[in-house]
Amino acid sequence: MPSPRTGAWPLVPGLLLAGAGLGFLVVPLANVALSAVPAETAGAGSGILSTAQQFGGALGVAVIGTVFFDHASTGMADGVHAAAPWIVGAMLACAGLCVLLPRHATRHD
Repeated sequence: MPSPRTGAWPLVPGLLLAGAGLGFLVVPLANVALSAVPAETAGAGSGILSTAQQFGGALGVAVIGTVFFDHASTGMADGVHAAAPWIVGAMLACAGLCVLLPRHATRHD
């Protein structure tokens, strides 16, 4: 947790790792998601993917923000400790759902 003496530097390694991970994930995810969409509906498929990403991000921020600020009234560290299990749980749920994805994408030309 950063303090006035340390600034935000303790957060930098984790933020760099998260940013790199997103960079390696987003483009392949779009390719995999759109590979099964026929060419004539690629625009609609891309729009649905983008909408789902935006909705999921907004819902995640709303839920985690609600948990964080509900507990942060007693201190920021309390908010972080309350929100962290929710974040880890969401990540594990998403990882578990990845098992349900098809192993090989089919391409419609």
